[in-house]
Amino acid sequence: MTTLPPERRSTFRINHDLIFDFRPVDNRTAEDQEPENVMSDGAALHLVAELRRIDREAQQLLKVIADKQRLLGDYLQKLSQKIDLIARHSLFSTGTQSATERINISEGGVSFRSDRALYKGNFLVLRMIFLPSYVPVIVFASVSRCVEEGAGGYRVGATFHRLREHDRQELARQILKAQTSHRKRSSTSENNQ
Repeated sequence: MTTLPPERRSTFRINHDLIFDFRPVDNRTAEDQEPENVMSDGAALHLVAELRRIDREAQQLLKVIADKQRLLGDYLQKLSQKIDLIARHSLFSTGTQSATERINISEGGVSFRSDRALYKGNFLVLRMIFLPSYVPVIVFASVSRCVEEGAGGYRVGATFHRLREHDRQELARQILKAQTSHRKRSSTSENNQ
């Protein structure tokens, strides 16, 4: 009887397109500060994240209202969409818009491409904006590996550091959404063949 090797990771990993940015920080900053305070647009990102949280909490109430009074429910949904649009505008008016990158991500950490070498053990602040929902997550991470790739770039692996519970939950939610979307696309393409 053959035994299978134990699973190296206890979390799912996905490749996902994000608006992604990182910045090295010192040990003291990673230990004592909140990650939003390190980014210049942290206040706008925090606002968008807080509006998303409130929206999630209000979804059940909106459903009850829409079941009883459809027009009122539709109107409240439109108001929510307007607030979301304003929040996105405030986010990108601060200069946050960056190129979309394909990032390998799990609840435990990320792997991404960098133009410069980063040293194992150094700390980073990561800004990840999940698409298409534009949900922002800002966290600290510790570099766990950096391997040179072709064309002068590096593949960096980083483990989340001091991950707050609400950030962990948001990462899990976004990873689950991406997995579900990927499965639907795969199922649709298989059915079309």
